Amino acid sequence: MSIGKELQMALLPSIEELSSNGKKGDWAFVQDTHLAVKYDETEWGVVILPIKVSPSGQKPWEWNGSRESPTLSPSILVHGSKDGNIPRWHGWLREGILVEA
Repeated sequence: MSIGKELQMALLPSIEELSSNGKKGDWAFVQDTHLAVKYDETEWGVVILPIKVSPSGQKPWEWNGSRESPTLSPSILVHGSKDGNIPRWHGWLREGILVEA
């Protein structure tokens, strides 16, 4: 049973490449401490999630350690902006596949 739309993702070499040429569902690692995910085709549709404890103590997402087929837990929720420039999105990253709720 499918919960929502699934997108096969692709690892890109940098967040700059992700922001400028990435497609919905692509991702890039940022300094090996964060995972950036393109969740929407708009220019603001990238979310950056911690996958390792930061110096500030920010709790990271649980990550399966795979660069090729990452899984994060819990789900990803982007609240978006009131003006709609930053879209709202909710879903999961499971084995390299972005699944919308």
